[in-house]
Amino acid sequence: MRIRLRQPLLALLGAALLALAFAGYLRPAFVIDVANRVWLCF
Repeated sequence: MRIRLRQPLLALLGAALLALAFAGYLRPAFVIDVANRVWLCF
């Protein structure tokens, strides 16, 4: 039972993380800020 419950919970968690990531792209300033931070790592 525990294994059957784990897979849907992981899928739900992954979907929630993707939804948060896509929601961040609705704000262009956020995207530019993230891009700048990534660029400064190199």
